[in-house]
Amino acid sequence: MKAVLLARRTTDRAPGGDMLQLNETAQVLGQSGLAVNIAATPREAIDTLAPGDTLHLWNAQRPWDWGGAPEAAKDRGARVLLTPLLHPTDLYHREGRVGLDAAAARIVRDAERFAALRSGHWDARRRVREVLALTDRVLLAHPREASMLEEWCGLLPKRTAVVPPAIPAIDPEDVTSPFEDFVLCAGRIEPLKNPLATLRAARRLHLPVVFVGSRVPGRHLAHGRRFRKLLGSGARWMGPVSPAHLRGLMRKARVHVLASWTEVLGRVTVEAALEGCAVVATEVGHAPAYLGDTDGATWVPPGDDEALTAALAHAWQRGRPRDGALREAASSLLWEAVTPALVGAYEVL
Repeated sequence: MKAVLLARRTTDRAPGGDMLQLNETAQVLGQSGLAVNIAATPREAIDTLAPGDTLHLWNAQRPWDWGGAPEAAKDRGARVLLTPLLHPTDLYHREGRVGLDAAAARIVRDAERFAALRSGHWDARRRVREVLALTDRVLLAHPREASMLEEWCGLLPKRTAVVPPAIPAIDPEDVTSPFEDFVLCAGRIEPLKNPLATLRAARRLHLPVVFVGSRVPGRHLAHGRRFRKLLGSGARWMGPVSPAHLRGLMRKARVHVLASWTEVLGRVTVEAALEGCAVVATEVGHAPAYLGDTDGATWVPPGDDEALTAALAHAWQRGRPRDGALREAASSLLWEAVTPALVGAYEVL
């Protein structure tokens, strides 16, 4: 038996958190003794599958990447797993797409239309229902993701296992930071991650802030220009850095802020908590459920600049958490802790 993990088609052009999870999942499964292939296209996945294999699909909000692979897998006697990575997008599409160029702003009106334009058809949710109906097991990021799926596409998955998005253990580098004490924000410079809100909040409070992450090209260029225009003294954008370098910055920062409109978990929030930062993030996705109401974690509504500013001021004043509860909660999401659930989901098929 082998596992065939189907990647999304834009992997080379736009790597993201879903591909990090896929690649790390492949590595963990391989270390457990399972043969693993990562397929770049549905055709490659179909050509690789044999009876008894498992086709592992990712990202329920990109069903156009699956092609006919799910049906072909069942025809060949293979099993199908789905990791949905479902995140709420409606509010983002309505209110969070700040800084788009004029042409993009005209066509991106709501989540349904946006998905239709990207996928080439108008009913991506129906395709997800079709695949859910033949899936052998759905690997949920959190138990509540099952009801989120039902609300989003109209079908409640029946066979599920909880396998949270996991965080790798990384040895932080000893890095030189632009400021002695600072706020850190890790994430792409684009509307989804909303670095503008963090930058505005830090400037209102006169706090030094460091941004780490790549600029997203294409329709988000206007957002990037707006972000760079607001940069000034007390703010630095370092661009992309290595995972070890980022962990080093997290170890030195007082607060990490992720003002994203929509997240599955928010890996950098968990990573920052592991390295001892206080964290401020929006109350979307599953990070609040996993990290809980612990000292050093503050959750704010997405798009509420006043709440974000107040939360940042409070977190800065209190400083890095001292009781260790936040770091302990984050450690439950290390691969070491999550691997048994992942391997178990494969073994019970």
